[in-house]
Amino acid sequence: MLGGGVALGAAALVTGRQAAGAAVLTRGQGAGGGPMKPAYGPALVGGTFDLFPFQPKINNYPAAIADWNKATGTTMKCMKVYYQPSKFPAKLDSRLTALIDQGIEALISFKPAPPGDKSQAHKDYQSLQHAIQMLSSATVKGKKLKAQVCLWQEIRPKDMSAGQYRDLVAFYAKLIRPHFPLVFNAAGYQGPQEWKAYKPNDSLLDGYALDFYGGDFINKGFKLDDFMPLAGKKPVGLWEIGNTASSHFNPSPTDIQNYMEHIIGRLTARLLSGLPVGSVAWFNGPSDAKESGGNEIAGTHPVQTAPTDIKYYKKLYDAINGKFPITLTA
Repeated sequence: MLGGGVALGAAALVTGRQAAGAAVLTRGQGAGGGPMKPAYGPALVGGTFDLFPFQPKINNYPAAIADWNKATGTTMKCMKVYYQPSKFPAKLDSRLTALIDQGIEALISFKPAPPGDKSQAHKDYQSLQHAIQMLSSATVKGKKLKAQVCLWQEIRPKDMSAGQYRDLVAFYAKLIRPHFPLVFNAAGYQGPQEWKAYKPNDSLLDGYALDFYGGDFINKGFKLDDFMPLAGKKPVGLWEIGNTASSHFNPSPTDIQNYMEHIIGRLTARLLSGLPVGSVAWFNGPSDAKESGGNEIAGTHPVQTAPTDIKYYKKLYDAINGKFPITLTA
């Protein structure tokens, strides 16, 4: 019995190829709809980091990914990639090259200007268009990029109003969706009221994701139950998970167990109900010396609770990675 009261019993989750009766949703369609691209595959579990946590021992992404896989006893399947406001890649960098080479899905956050800022938005529209075209056509050793895209991960009132954000997604969505799924990536600490306020028009989205840390669950009492209804039948992922997003809070092993069992339970229940789960990535921070290191479980300075973190990360990985939703029958 997992947290959330989910018993796996005789109802095994579907792995590998989609079995008869399983419901894998494609963009803008319910189960049973005709093929559309880009389509979602199974749930994927991975981690997010730059090279800082691994230095000075490791200074390249293939070695850092290998270290992550060894420390966690898993094989990384997804990683979040961030771009600063009005910054767009013109070519593959070493991180994206490593992700493509190893078949790891990139969860990309772009931050173009709101359409109300007409001059900058015009420039960003063209730059984003070129970046998406480059990313969708790029190859490494004959392999293409697997990716999902969000616009302004963890959007909040400090960045722009809810109305401005909804207009922004409507303005740029058509550049992204012919090539990659477009996901609404909300900030867990903002809570249900802000999640709902900033939610774009559902017809413009292919999936939903929450950045959801231990403190959001333990201290604020927020739950995935409050976020999942926003997604309807579209995939729900967690693009950042981890112990804490604050240098002032570090969870106990019992806190970590309760938090991770909540995630495992809710995501497993979603799959068992026939609804899709998106990608899930542990944030292996810090990304620089100024940040709290409360989430580092692989690298040169793992946190004291790393054994507990890894234990439950592995349980999450085993529970959902590579799993398709399944429709249960009596």
